[in-house]
Amino acid sequence: MSTVLQSPSYVIGPDGQPTAVLLDWATWKSIIEQLETSEDNEILHAAMTDIQMLARHEHPTGWKLWEEFEAELDAQEAAGELPA
Repeated sequence: MSTVLQSPSYVIGPDGQPTAVLLDWATWKSIIEQLETSEDNEILHAAMTDIQMLARHEHPTGWKLWEEFEAELDAQEAAGELPA
């Protein structure tokens, strides 16, 4: 893929500046897959921190205890805010 990206085809606008890049489908799919993998790795890294905290019986930031969640659901149900 790096060879293809070293000499991509450009679309040049009326002002003589590049306005778009033309890539073959395989290169485009490869770029998207790499971006998705990078994003997945970031999500996994963030989750690992929380999982390690849970393993130490600690409360990760932003997580609710089940009791808190259940109380919110009960309140919403009592107020008629939950779908049937």
